Amino acid sequence: MKLPADTRYSLIEKIKNPRDAEAWHEFASIYQPLIFKICCSRGMQHADATDVTQDVLARIAQAIEQFRYDQSGATFRGWLYRITRNMVADFFRKGKKDLLQHADRTTELRFDKDPARDECREFQIEFQRQVFTVVARQVQNQVKPQTWAAFWETEMENRHVESVASELEMTPGAIYVARSRVIARLRKEVQKRLSETDQFFVHDESMP
Repeated sequence: MKLPADTRYSLIEKIKNPRDAEAWHEFASIYQPLIFKICCSRGMQHADATDVTQDVLARIAQAIEQFRYDQSGATFRGWLYRITRNMVADFFRKGKKDLLQHADRTTELRFDKDPARDECREFQIEFQRQVFTVVARQVQNQVKPQTWAAFWETEMENRHVESVASELEMTPGAIYVARSRVIARLRKEVQKRLSETDQFFVHDESMP
């Protein structure tokens, strides 16, 4: 299922308030697994990736107030990716682990590539996957198990409608209706998440 690209913002403004626990929980539910996966992909062990992930989130909390809305074309996710990339590179430069013990030279050189290109190919894809994971969990809890199964088995598992209908004791028409309702809700919630986690910023050039 294709994710919508049109975005606005609100969640980023909310996390500028360090006391807004709900906003930070929502933010972390999307970005913490994403940052962790990037760390692991660079060759970190689980414990080290966990520590660096927490460091990145702490850095975001410290720096977020210095950002303001702008139309310059620099995205929040691009900034977050640069912070993640820089802190991973710092981790290895400080000698906590030997990068070549866990990854080849090409992995190390990736730190020097254009972050915008990396964001499009890696960070952006993982971000969308994580948004879908969070939203799918939410929507699954909002619909009947039979409705969710009708969607999941036919749309995600690509099974024949007739076979799933027989298993769930539903008509094929009911399967199509249930699937369409879930897809519509998923799209709505995904759009909302993307709208709340993407905006344009400018920032102090001394920041990562």
